[in-house]
Amino acid sequence: MRHILHHPCALPQAKLACYPAAVLAAVLAALVLLTQPNQPVNVALDPGHSRADIGAAGGGLREYQLTLDLAQRVRARLQNAHLSVRLTREDDLPLTAYTDPNATDQIQAEQEARIAAAGPARIYVSLHFNGGPANLRGTETYFNPERGQDTASTDQVLAALLQQHVVAALADELGYASLDRGVKSDLTAGKPYGHFFGLRGPVPSALVENLFLSNATEAALLRDDATLDALADGCAQGIFEYLAVDAGVAD
Repeated sequence: MRHILHHPCALPQAKLACYPAAVLAAVLAALVLLTQPNQPVNVALDPGHSRADIGAAGGGLREYQLTLDLAQRVRARLQNAHLSVRLTREDDLPLTAYTDPNATDQIQAEQEARIAAAGPARIYVSLHFNGGPANLRGTETYFNPERGQDTASTDQVLAALLQQHVVAALADELGYASLDRGVKSDLTAGKPYGHFFGLRGPVPSALVENLFLSNATEAALLRDDATLDALADGCAQGIFEYLAVDAGVAD
């Protein structure tokens, strides 16, 4: 019989002993966090895009950076009202092995990972900025009419409240009359794909396209903190009102 000698680190039960104590402690702590399920929250906020898929750009700004900034501002407002919040990302990185921003299968995988990262929540709100021809401007909000049987009284209502309050906040706080582009079904708008895969999760969901980065006027506005604060106020107010309608209380 041939005898095989093993280095201690080659044995599974002895591998951990080969690492310094500090490294071992960090690894074990990370494993504990990964195996713990997310606790339920009131609101899951999804900052659209990432460094692997920058989204729209204009005026020296990039969508993936603005969405994270906006999500953090919205989170602060919600938490100040004693709502629990989770962001699907806390940095610029994607959640998946994202290599081609135009590959539908990779986009779908990333959006499914966002839904999973959101964990159990009462609602899911994805924050975006728009892009397109330079003459386009304004705010629009999307929902998926086929997400569930109660979509008309949940997702559509959530989208309508977000749209209403974002447009109102821009007018009231900035004096900017944002073109109200309305609440849209991602299906009738011809967009049942891409980042709209994020509207197919288990809870009422909406995606807000706040302003157009491809429009010079709106891109210039977005360089001002006051604009991001107004958008955050509008998003937060829409969420407050929806949750009050949904549960009878706002906390």
